[in-house]
Amino acid sequence: MPAFFLTFIAVVAAMVAGRDAMRVARLRSTLGWTGPLLVTAVLAALAGAALAAWIASGLAHLIPASFKPVVVAVALLLAGLEVLLRTPPAKPREPTRSMGAITLVLLLGMVTDASGFIILSLAIATGEMLLAAAGGAMGALVVLVGAIVAAEDWQALPLDLLRRIVGAGLILAAVVIAFLF
Repeated sequence: MPAFFLTFIAVVAAMVAGRDAMRVARLRSTLGWTGPLLVTAVLAALAGAALAAWIASGLAHLIPASFKPVVVAVALLLAGLEVLLRTPPAKPREPTRSMGAITLVLLLGMVTDASGFIILSLAIATGEMLLAAAGGAMGALVVLVGAIVAAEDWQALPLDLLRRIVGAGLILAAVVIAFLF
């Protein structure tokens, strides 16, 4: 179960001030859709976490056990840098109404952003692909559903301060893991 909880906590931390949460909050406030966005968020979170865990299952046997903590440290470092350096996108003047496009953007965000790296690295480090994927998907769902429900209120949060705190925390965790293991 540590794989589930660690992945859950790390993905929530990385996504709470991230781009995807702001994106769905803005889409919800602009388009007014709740149901279709919830379905899209569920599909993207499940598919993204499953894809990251599947990639991890292919890479896990290639990485020696002594290097697995380093993989986690590098992933947390990259996630922290991404949270610090990549600001949320500007509010679109005319957002897309294509659920396919929204799903694709969220899915690619799940796989290539900080949350995907975290799921991948913790799945490799713990060897528990399914639990890491479940924790990552659940963490992503908590944040995305919260952003969809909150909509305008999500945008009123002090996200710049939150982004700095989360980014610094992820980088600190990476440094601690790198020096302890």
